[in-house]
Amino acid sequence: MQGEGDNERTMQLSRHLIELKEETPSRAGRPGVDQCGAICCRVERGGRLSVLLITSRDTGRWVIPKGYLERKEKPYRRAQREAFEEAGIIGKVRKKPLGYYSYLKDHSTPLTVSIHLLRLESEAAHFREYAERQKIWISAGEAALLVEEPELQDIFRAIETDNPLTSQDRLKPHRIHGRRPQADAVVSLATSPGLS
Repeated sequence: MQGEGDNERTMQLSRHLIELKEETPSRAGRPGVDQCGAICCRVERGGRLSVLLITSRDTGRWVIPKGYLERKEKPYRRAQREAFEEAGIIGKVRKKPLGYYSYLKDHSTPLTVSIHLLRLESEAAHFREYAERQKIWISAGEAALLVEEPELQDIFRAIETDNPLTSQDRLKPHRIHGRRPQADAVVSLATSPGLS
């Protein structure tokens, strides 16, 4: 049973989502965007596309790297920076957003996130938040089952159905130096050998 505060928060999110849907066609950049995130992807042997999820620092739920947009910062650059700071991912980022989603930060503040596709080029062994997060490379369909936000689930389902990488974005696995496909398992960055 929801309390009065929960109902108000739900109504607030509903209003925000309605506004987002009305504004989305005209969104070309910053207006209405609070945060920028990256869906990091890589091509495995056999051509299968994997995407990256990381754990949030506060609740441990599965999320994508994202952060607040700063003044005069380009959204795609922020998404690229967050991918490195939160997951050690270095790669080529798309300027045009793949989509948008909304969520309630701390169960009270509605935020809108622009999502940019980032193709993995390399992974850093050490980065700002490596001891605070876990990460996992999985299929986009599996990612849709692990994230909580319905709009983000829809974006992952669309990626699973239609690979968003163009032919010039695709990397052949044997050309990615020093990377072998790993089993789809959670990797604790704080306890991984060679990271301390």
